[in-house]
Amino acid sequence: CADWPRSGRPPRVGLISNANSGCNRLHLARVDGILSRHAAVRHVITGSTGELHQAVAELAREPIDVLAINGGDGTAASVLGHVLTHAPFATQPRIVLLPGGTVNMAAATIGSGGSLLRAATRLDRWLSELPRPCRTLRQPMLRVQFGDHGATHHGLFLGAGAVIRATEYAHRRVHALGLRGGESLGLTLTRTLWGLRRGDPRFTHAVPVQVTLDDAPPLPGQEALILLVSSLRRLALGMCPFWGSGSGAIRLTLIRPRPERFLRSLPSLLRGRPGRHVSERNGYVSHNAHRLSLLMDGALNLDGEIHHVRREDGPVRIANGGEFTFLRPCRAR
Repeated sequence: CADWPRSGRPPRVGLISNANSGCNRLHLARVDGILSRHAAVRHVITGSTGELHQAVAELAREPIDVLAINGGDGTAASVLGHVLTHAPFATQPRIVLLPGGTVNMAAATIGSGGSLLRAATRLDRWLSELPRPCRTLRQPMLRVQFGDHGATHHGLFLGAGAVIRATEYAHRRVHALGLRGGESLGLTLTRTLWGLRRGDPRFTHAVPVQVTLDDAPPLPGQEALILLVSSLRRLALGMCPFWGSGSGAIRLTLIRPRPERFLRSLPSLLRGRPGRHVSERNGYVSHNAHRLSLLMDGALNLDGEIHHVRREDGPVRIANGGEFTFLRPCRAR
């Protein structure tokens, strides 16, 4: 890990917490107790999207080095999208993600990872001690416009098909058990794969979709059993279900209904190293692009938020919405 900052002065941190996010409902008071003792930390607790944006404006009036976001994937997407859209900071701060939500895929992959209290303690130690080792990653965000006249949102992950069925199952069954983070994702993934293996119609309903990459003609008629779009190289649980070539920051994987040797190919698919049976002819599509559009009727999951789209409203347009430097504090050697 490199050390940052080089000066002895601790970084000035603006911390935004969403009190309504899953893990924060249980642990926010302890997170506040761990981090608010630092004079360099300015902690703003919010309860709505409007308050999140007000908190960004408030912190932008102060000279902060790090913007820490304590919430779920939707909270992180809302805050970072607001920063990209309105550019409130004179100098863009580095970003730390704390896993204060229910699923926390972004925090697991480019943020602090682990449990919320462990992540808060790690940040506390990083601010308190010298040296301050950390890993940094430059990560683009997706900009997603829903239809010709629809709203524009930002995020890191978008999914359809079985992803929607998995989301519904997680909300209905998994989160009710109090499971969060990796446990929630692991159980949901297992149940989804079991449903696909058994041909359970709750998980195998395909979505007709027209996919267009950059300036190329639309891909031949597609149905998506699973549709994944992300600017992340890896997803939660170490999954890397993208193997397309090209320099674009937007990664697409589409699996058609009844793909050949699906379960046998799954381990290599999730490592991004598909075997010889994984081909477009056998129902597997993966590409990188600079721009992507989806024309479809149905639901899309953007960082945990469900959006319903219609063909008659025009395509969903996805592009690189801008980049941030994400910071992950490490332990001193």
